[in-house]
Amino acid sequence: MTAGAFRSKGKTITALALSVLGVAFAASAAEPVPVASADAPVFGAWRNLQTEVGYAPAQRNLAFAMLPQAATRGDRFAILDREGKRPVCCLQVASPSLGVAALREQYHLPQAWVTDLSNGRSPARPYMPHVYAMQRVDELADYGFADVPGAYSDLGGLLVPEGAALEADGNTLRLGDSHYLLQFQRLPQADDDGALDRYTLQAGEGVAPIVVEVPFGTY
Repeated sequence: MTAGAFRSKGKTITALALSVLGVAFAASAAEPVPVASADAPVFGAWRNLQTEVGYAPAQRNLAFAMLPQAATRGDRFAILDREGKRPVCCLQVASPSLGVAALREQYHLPQAWVTDLSNGRSPARPYMPHVYAMQRVDELADYGFADVPGAYSDLGGLLVPEGAALEADGNTLRLGDSHYLLQFQRLPQADDDGALDRYTLQAGEGVAPIVVEVPFGTY
């Protein structure tokens, strides 16, 4: 295992891989996954990555999105600042859909992170996430995140549609006339190999929840 460290918003993260297994939509293990309509809001995951140790010139703060469906260049999403209890706009799609070769050869990501981004660690491989390079625009371009213990929002997390708002309690996401009860869990990985952040959005009783998982594994 290679240990690397980088500075992000005043914090030093050592041996922390910025990795994502992807985005999953599920009602439950016993129920079929519903098919989203074309106009359904899209929720996804994002990660803040860097090139593999030893690559020069080093590239840091590379934002990538993992989406459950295809996007086009210029599509915009807000990120959820969980500690600040607010969405921040925006991450904007800045590339075509990226495959393994592009992630390795164009962005020089470690193979472990390429595997995570392409959901290669999932034995069941329930989906293949659409991976895009993202550009920070508007307020997010120079946004300052909270530098407190356990704060991960500057390293990645939940992507929400542009225009979404978080109510003051931090537990309800509002998008137009729709409201989503937001639940968050941080689960340790086996052998202290990072952690898994799980976001669950529930639109209402009897409606299948939307689940977004964001792993932080070691590299």
